[in-house]
Amino acid sequence: MKPTKIEVVSALRAALRTELESVERVAAMARDEATSDETRSEGKYDTRSTEASYLARGQAWRVVELRQVVGWIERFDATQIIEVAQVGALIEAEGARRVLFFMAPVGGASVEVGGRKVRVISPSSPLGEAICDLSEGDIAEVDSPRGMIEYEILSIA
Repeated sequence: MKPTKIEVVSALRAALRTELESVERVAAMARDEATSDETRSEGKYDTRSTEASYLARGQAWRVVELRQVVGWIERFDATQIIEVAQVGALIEAEGARRVLFFMAPVGGASVEVGGRKVRVISPSSPLGEAICDLSEGDIAEVDSPRGMIEYEILSIA
C-alpha cells in the first residue's frame, strides 16, 4: 500500500534529524583532525593536513545542506495539495519498476515507509529535472548510467 505524504514527511523529518546529528559529529571530528598537531605536515610531501582539511570542508558543506533541508522539512505543510511534480510533491512513477519519489530542495536521502522505499530527489537532479512540472499520466525520459529510462507519472500528492 502506498504511504501518505504525511507519513513520508514524518519519516523524513526523523531520518533527516538523525542524519544531521551524525554528520555534525563527523564534521567536528574531521575539523579536529585537520587542526590536530598529529596531522601537521612533516615535510613537503606530507599531505595529511591538506587531505584532512579537504575532508573537513566537505563535511562542513554537507552539514550546511542538511541544515537547509531539515529547516525546510520542519516548516513544510504536508497537507497542501500539489498537482504537478515540484518541490513538496510525493510522486509515484513506473519505469522498470514502480517507485516513489519525494521532491525536496536537496535530494539524496531515502526512507522506508509502510514497506515502501521513498527516494528524495531534488529538481536539479537528472530525474527531478526530467519530471519537474509534469502531471499524472505524463511520461519523462531520464538518461541514466543504464541508458534511457522512461517513467510514467502515476500519481502526485
